[in-house]
Amino acid sequence: MARLSQGQMIAAVGGIVLLVAMFLPWIGISGPSVPSGLPGGVDTSTSENIWKGSTLDIYLLITAVAAILPALMALTGSAEEFSFVSAATLLLGAVAVILVAAFLTVDFPDGADRKIGAFIGLGAAVVIAVGGFRAMQDEVAGDI
Repeated sequence: MARLSQGQMIAAVGGIVLLVAMFLPWIGISGPSVPSGLPGGVDTSTSENIWKGSTLDIYLLITAVAAILPALMALTGSAEEFSFVSAATLLLGAVAVILVAAFLTVDFPDGADRKIGAFIGLGAAVVIAVGGFRAMQDEVAGDI
């Protein structure tokens, strides 16, 4: 069984957290107010995760898989020397940070609330990018 570098472990944890965050609520939508004459009232607010109504989900899924893949390969003993995996993880993580940040600021639906899943997803994308950077450093240090 191959040994994972610290950067690969960091990226894998970020990938797992990103997968979990994708199923958490990202967008909260408040429904119309209930008339004051009705007793009790009904909660008409809804929450949606990233899988509904956004194409960002496909990119984040690819990023999470790319971050988790080296760890899975090392656990199964089928790890080969892929020098591009760390660079790909860094690149995918950095682009994911930009895309999620743009989604939260520019692309976010009007009148909706930002939920905890979006912020956890942003943090996980940062962790993936940092893990990819550390893995690249580990590869360079191993070659010297």
